Amino acid sequence: MTLRYLLRPDTVRALVDAHHLTHTQVAARLGLSRAYWSQLLHARRALTPNTRRRLLDCDLFAGVPDADLWERLEVPTREAS
Repeated sequence: MTLRYLLRPDTVRALVDAHHLTHTQVAARLGLSRAYWSQLLHARRALTPNTRRRLLDCDLFAGVPDADLWERLEVPTREAS
């Protein structure tokens, strides 16, 4: 099994809206491109350990438990053929 971490978009969007920020501004605060941030919000990309750390270190998400920012999924590992 492999662990994948996916952003919880409802929680993140609520925080972004509460601070009256654009997603471009949030991406910039996190040091990410707008395109990559969009992929994370739409669950097209899993969160890397580095990106999870950036979220936890960002003042926008300060005090928010990590379980509210992302969900942890166990994905079956593919066997090599």
